[in-house]
Parts: sequence; C-alpha cells; structure tokens
Amino acid sequence: MISELNENKFLKTKVHLKVILEEGFRIIDENKSTFNIYYSLFKRYIYSFESLSLLLNDYDKNKRHREFSISVVSRAGLLDYLITLYLATFQAQKKSNPELTETYEKEIDKLVSEQIRRFINIAEKDKQYKHYNHSDHCKDVDMFTKLFPDLFDPKIPIDYNKPGKSLRYQQKDDLTTRVIRKWLDKVSDGLKNIHYQDVFYLYDLYSKYDHFGTASMLLEHTDINTVSANILGSIFHICEGIGFCTDLMKEEMFCKSDFEKLDYELAVLRGTVNTKTLYLSPEYKKTLQ
Repeated sequence: MISELNENKFLKTKVHLKVILEEGFRIIDENKSTFNIYYSLFKRYIYSFESLSLLLNDYDKNKRHREFSISVVSRAGLLDYLITLYLATFQAQKKSNPELTETYEKEIDKLVSEQIRRFINIAEKDKQYKHYNHSDHCKDVDMFTKLFPDLFDPKIPIDYNKPGKSLRYQQKDDLTTRVIRKWLDKVSDGLKNIHYQDVFYLYDLYSKYDHFGTASMLLEHTDINTVSANILGSIFHICEGIGFCTDLMKEEMFCKSDFEKLDYELAVLRGTVNTKTLYLSPEYKKTLQ
C-alpha cells in the first residue's frame, strides 16, 4: 500500500504538473518556428511530463503496473537531463572564457552529428527489406548535407551507400553516458548541490525496465513505496533538467518567452517531492481526485 506521504505527494505533483504543462506548451507555441537543440530538448521534457501526468492518474497498488511505462518515459527524461547538464557545463566555461566557444560548439556538433549518422547509415541487410527506397534515402542524405554542411568533410565525397563516412565526427566521438559521466566527475567541484550521480542511478535502474530480462521481472516485486520514491525522484531531477534547459534557451537562443510562472512551479514541485511531511485534509483531497 502506498504511504499517505507518497499518496499526498502524487496528488500535489499532479496539481503542479498541470500548470507546468500549460506553461510549457505556451512556450513551445511561442517558439515553434525555431530550430534549435535546446528548444527541441525543452519540447521533449514537456512531452515526457505530459505522458507522466496521464500515467500518474489513479496510480496506486491496483495500478502499479504503470510503473513500467512510467519508468521507460522517465528514463528518456533523465537522459535528456544528463545531455542538458553536460552541454551546460561547456556553456558555462564559454561564458567565463570566450576563447572556449569553439570547444562548446564542438560538443554540440558531436551530439547533432551522432543523430545524423544513425539516420543516414543503413545496414546492407536493411536495404533488402521492402520499406527501403534508395532514391528516398539519397534525398534524405542530401537534405542533411544542405542543413548541416559544416558537419560534413568536403574532402570526403558523399557515398550514398555509406554516407556517414563523410561526417567529421564518427562513433568514437559519440556523447555516450560513459563520456558524460567521466566529464561530469571531472568538473564535479563546480556542480555543488547538483546530484547528477542520483540521475545516473535512476537511469541505470530504469534500463532494467526498458530491456526485458530477469531484473525486469524481479522489479515487479519491489515495494511500492520504493517504486514511488524512485518515480518522485525522477520527477524532481527532470524538473531540474528543465531549469537547466530554460537557462540555455534564454542565453543561447535569446528566447524572449516569459518563464517566471514555469520556474516557480518547477521549484514548488521539487520542494513537494523533497518534503519529509505533507498533510492534506480529506476535504482538499476530494477536490483533487
């Protein structure tokens, strides 16, 4: 049975998520003509929270199976947190020392390049399937070379059978979680009160839900309050990730949207998750259910 404290936290979480989603979608609409990595990350955060909000409806011991979907959605949000924090550390270095601008931009290029490579590289076996159309594939490759010319090495002509070879950054340059963890550990002295280690713990835990195996079967028998604490902890960190992201939107996109109400709700929700006591009267609860 879910403890009264966790039950109350979930009730208040849904209240704050409602406002966060209203503000988040407003900001998305105000910037929808923008093509930017931080705007895209912001959209992913808000979309994840919308899914979590729906899954948390009526979440209790009778519907604890929703922990599977909640965990998979949360894992994506936690990875976005790690990517955002990683880029934020380079952006902070650039702000204090403009000579590091190229280093910051290189990390962004690595991230974008990895996704392009995964899109345009088609395994030979996959080309045998009926859904593959080589003409369409070539058009996709041309689109990427036009949109991101600086990511392709002009000295390496495009081979439409293996177009990824023309990219400046290859698999060895990918921003894997291992690379991110190593870097964050290196700059951890500058990350006071940012508990990224907890995010890695939850991200790794939720990988057991994301990938079928013995661990995923055993997790079904975890105490529901432990499961609830992990869900709430994930929401806390995703709120933090949104905060990192909006700061980057303001400074790197020069975004003019009003973030005040969103920032307030994110802070209050984090406080709700962290509190050791939370009493809600029966009358108030009825208005939330």
